[in-house]
Amino acid sequence: MDYYQTKIYERIARFVPEQAVPMCYELWEEAPFRFIISNSRQTKLGDFRAKGNDELPVITVNNNLNPYSFLLTFIHEVAHHRVYDKFKNRVLPHGPEWKKEFQHLMKPFLEAGIFPEPLRGQLTKHMRNPKASSQSDIALAQTLSKYDKSDQKGVPLNQLTIGARFSLEKKEFQSIESRRTRVRCKELKSGKHYLVHKLAIVQPLEY
Repeated sequence: MDYYQTKIYERIARFVPEQAVPMCYELWEEAPFRFIISNSRQTKLGDFRAKGNDELPVITVNNNLNPYSFLLTFIHEVAHHRVYDKFKNRVLPHGPEWKKEFQHLMKPFLEAGIFPEPLRGQLTKHMRNPKASSQSDIALAQTLSKYDKSDQKGVPLNQLTIGARFSLEKKEFQSIESRRTRVRCKELKSGKHYLVHKLAIVQPLEY
């Protein structure tokens, strides 16, 4: 490996389960991309961005994900990369072409015994018809959350009653309405409304 290849391998090794590291690196080696570890983002776990002919595409993944969430997000974005290579912008971002590619890339990881039960069972169900985000599959998201860092402070938003007040990312909110995977919330200072995922870790406020 040259210096850049070594850095990519080490970057992958910091975040995914040990057994998955060579497999993830092989995916990068087959079709290289700039791999960026991003700070936590509430709106997404990772993303893929195509570049011009002279630049590598970019894949980012949030740095606060547990190893299994990180691995799943990494493969999700690599699937976008592969689909873009084949079809450019001629297909839907999470259409049948992406689903087929995601299923194909995930198969060896599921067969390798990397994911523990019951997570592997939830993932197997999810991969029959993968959604645009693992967070949209509440059963899978709840199972994945059990492997989050134990020092994470706060509680999942769905444990609070509607009308409760809480802080998130240094802003204060009040929950207004529960939806399928998210809660409509009002930021108290601005009065603006936001959709916050039910499993977001928040700090309850008492008045």
